[in-house]
Amino acid sequence: MNYDEGTGIPRDEDETYLDPSAALDIIPDDENEEDHPMSDVSDNDEDQTDANDDAEEIDMSNNSLTYFDKHTDSIFLIGTHPKVPLVVTGGGDDTGYVWTSNSMPPKVVTQLSGHTDSLVAGGFSPDGEWLITGGMDGRVRIWRARARGQKWEFRDSVEEVEEVTWVSFHPTQPLFAFGASNGSAWVYSLLPRFEHLSVLYGHSGSCTAGVFIPAASPAPDGGEEEINLLTISDDGTLISWSIPTGVQSYKISPPQFHYEAPWVNLSLHPTGTSVAIGAADGKVAIVGTKTGSIIATVDVLGATGKTDMPEEERSVEGIAWCEVMSVLAVSLVAGVICIFDTGSWRVRRTLDVGEAVTKVEFIPGTAELVSSSMDGTVTRWDVRSGEQLWKGTGHSSGVLGFALADGGRTIITASDEGVALIYK
Repeated sequence: MNYDEGTGIPRDEDETYLDPSAALDIIPDDENEEDHPMSDVSDNDEDQTDANDDAEEIDMSNNSLTYFDKHTDSIFLIGTHPKVPLVVTGGGDDTGYVWTSNSMPPKVVTQLSGHTDSLVAGGFSPDGEWLITGGMDGRVRIWRARARGQKWEFRDSVEEVEEVTWVSFHPTQPLFAFGASNGSAWVYSLLPRFEHLSVLYGHSGSCTAGVFIPAASPAPDGGEEEINLLTISDDGTLISWSIPTGVQSYKISPPQFHYEAPWVNLSLHPTGTSVAIGAADGKVAIVGTKTGSIIATVDVLGATGKTDMPEEERSVEGIAWCEVMSVLAVSLVAGVICIFDTGSWRVRRTLDVGEAVTKVEFIPGTAELVSSSMDGTVTRWDVRSGEQLWKGTGHSSGVLGFALADGGRTIITASDEGVALIYK
């Protein structure tokens, strides 16, 4: 087997997966600063800054390992392959890329073309065999891995709606769903053939997020597994759908939540038994996924003590469940992260980031939380103590999101300036 120098991806056509344990270790420990476009300022530049007492001090530090800068506009979509060191990004330049994360600099594997507006949703399937992109042009495009990820073959395209808002894969079956700005959700199968299964109409506002609910137990007598999709909308409703019949298992409307909230994002508990949904006004509701029972409603603003904050800073931008502790992390545009005890639903601690927090995610199997912010940084926290363990710098504008790889040892960011940085 011959390998591409630098990427570790096999060159021949044999469809055998690259050994990720070997591939993820080929990034040199020492950064090549001469090849990095955003490395520290030179000594001469520092002397010039010091000479001008009135000059604004600018932090140009950069502790990333390497970068990907093929995009010419903001990066909205980022995801990592579950088995090999590959990243998918898509952005406001109407283009996506699959590229290597284990080489310096990263190398493009496939350019994902065919969209006419920003790529905002999608990623790799849980088994790594499929890749889907969804755009503001209403298109959903499907690629399949060839040569175990070293090539991606375009397979099909769907254009049923005006604007795609999210894409979600089923965790164990070859199915995916996407939501749209007109309130609809669509479900398709990938195998044994590409096929439309359901179109779901039940929201009067934009369908803002959706997730498949894994079956609680195997189907009896070897029957078909029950498939359910949960969707939320900015009209304040939550719906559980039975797939492929398209029948609503339950629907929760604003009066049942005791207030009207435009739901904007969600996070499924690792067990699949409950879901946390966040609203644009700073509220979070915890709902049992099987019956639709409302377990708790949390006022994040009240927990922060900042109930007088401007309306535009109240939105819940990130939600993350911890696998090893009974806590839920919730981030706000206001620049704070609240850590809630999931037994009492009282806030255990508040982490002050300063600027809008765009995403939060726990490193699997740990109590360490990663957050990204519009101040251009990504930070790792210990939620038990509230201690900041590490901060990644190097962006010149906001970090819109990130993806974890290598069990959380690698963090890859997506920024507003169109550059992705890799931190180890």
